[in-house]
Amino acid sequence: ERLFRFALKGLGSGVIWSAWYDASDVFANGLLRPFFGTSVTTTARVAASILLEQFLWCPIVFSTWDIPVATLLNGANINTVPGEVRSKIPGLLVDNAKVWTPANILIYSISPEYRVGLSNLVDVVWQSILSDVAADCGSDDDDECVVDPNNEIMFSGDFKER
Repeated sequence: ERLFRFALKGLGSGVIWSAWYDASDVFANGLLRPFFGTSVTTTARVAASILLEQFLWCPIVFSTWDIPVATLLNGANINTVPGEVRSKIPGLLVDNAKVWTPANILIYSISPEYRVGLSNLVDVVWQSILSDVAADCGSDDDDECVVDPNNEIMFSGDFKER
């Protein structure tokens, strides 16, 4: 059953990331064109692509696909999704930067048609990290953190002491 859930989520992620890799150069070049004109350097495009991915695309994908879908596939109520997103997104973005920034230097340096293939190699490591997060999404015994009524994220030990 867990394999089916991750396969279903992975299929959607594949479509999402393929679309991003196809569009990332357009976004990066559009962002850099005012500074470089029509001769955007590879280094500048790669740096812009990584920054756009980390600070724009990943927060969108993680908060609208990865975390909500994992939460719902684990059987949680839809009302728990916002709390799961708030509690998991900060750590997930940090882990994403650690794993993907070095890899993205290579990924964004090659032709777009090869990016998905290269990213699949790194994805083996990333999916092991993501599966730990996804397995906890929406679980009743999630003791990583809790969300209080004021929407403040606190570690469960902090919450119990108040």
